[in-house]
Amino acid sequence: MSRSSRIARWVCVRLRRHAKYYYGPCNTYLRVNVGIGGSPYLSPLSVSNTLRTASLLLQPSADVPSGWLVLSAFVGLPLALWAYKCLMLVIFQRKMIYMGYVPLGSRTESLADVYPKYTPKGLHIEELSIPSSQPNSVRLSTLLLRRNLASPPQHVIVYFQGNAGNPLHRIPVFTTVLNAVPSLAILAPAPRSYWTSSAARPTQAGLTADYTAALAFAASRFPASHLTIYGHSLGASIALCLLAPPKGAPTAAAAAVHGLVLENAFTNVPDMLHALYPQRWLPYRYLGPFVRDRWDARAAAAAHVFPWGLARRAMVLVSERDEVVPPAMGREIFEVLRASGDAEEGVDGGPRGVVGRLVVLEGALHEDAWRYRDWAQAMKQYLESLERERRPPDSKFG
Repeated sequence: MSRSSRIARWVCVRLRRHAKYYYGPCNTYLRVNVGIGGSPYLSPLSVSNTLRTASLLLQPSADVPSGWLVLSAFVGLPLALWAYKCLMLVIFQRKMIYMGYVPLGSRTESLADVYPKYTPKGLHIEELSIPSSQPNSVRLSTLLLRRNLASPPQHVIVYFQGNAGNPLHRIPVFTTVLNAVPSLAILAPAPRSYWTSSAARPTQAGLTADYTAALAFAASRFPASHLTIYGHSLGASIALCLLAPPKGAPTAAAAAVHGLVLENAFTNVPDMLHALYPQRWLPYRYLGPFVRDRWDARAAAAAHVFPWGLARRAMVLVSERDEVVPPAMGREIFEVLRASGDAEEGVDGGPRGVVGRLVVLEGALHEDAWRYRDWAQAMKQYLESLERERRPPDSKFG
């Protein structure tokens, strides 16, 4: 039996399963004929009648659609789309929180692309690979920037970056602060899934372990220097959660931290959902209970377990025209830290500190605060204040 005959027989069997004859809207007649040798086939007349029937079925109807059809179209479809987007937001939430792939090429850039050709003269940049503490197989690509190699730096800033990009994109930021304070060293690690670091899945526990390892590395390499954390946006929340873990006291690396700078910090991820989707009729703002990595900076700031005096020494930078994080969140973080520092002084009887401050950068946006002169002046004054501040001989906790 030829191939066409087998196809015709299969069509015949399928049609016979439903009905022997089919009558269309115009009484068109479709028959499965039997050819020579008993092989079924569709006659040309049957094919033409079938096409005519299909064209009639596709023509607009004069019947008025039912109310349920209209309701399902105007209500059911938007609800289905909202439910679909909510499901995608929940499933891929870590892809939207940790955007190491943004902008395009952030995972494949190299230091040789920008250094020394596109960096200022006198700036020394070294690329390091630091093992994370959880697990040890995760490696963190890190930049170490200095201007003065003749003597150990007085201060070392460990930079906790925001949720996108890599340390190479922030070299202009580091250059600005190094110009203001030449005796400074900056350690900028890229956590897992960022830049050329290991492609492990980013989580709250994982990033906390990565930055803890970076702090331990900075403390061991520069034991005589004051250690300061600078956290921007997500990095600010990471810094607070690392310094005040929900269970137990801070690690030995966190206890070595002497200064804390928080730029455009947010209170927690569920609050950011409310800020990004302020309309009450949008369902996305109600997905807070489904957030896995909450980064609750407000609760961490109020935990009263910071290294001795760090809460009252913290400086909070707020961009006045921040288009991503509401400036009110940064002010709230500062108030909570000040209350935590006051409670610490009441328990330990220490002197009232004058280092901690809130700096509002007028006209600054979320990513360009470093371009303003007030930012560089605030950083210089803060580091000089830390230098004048007498550090206690032992690491006490509030």
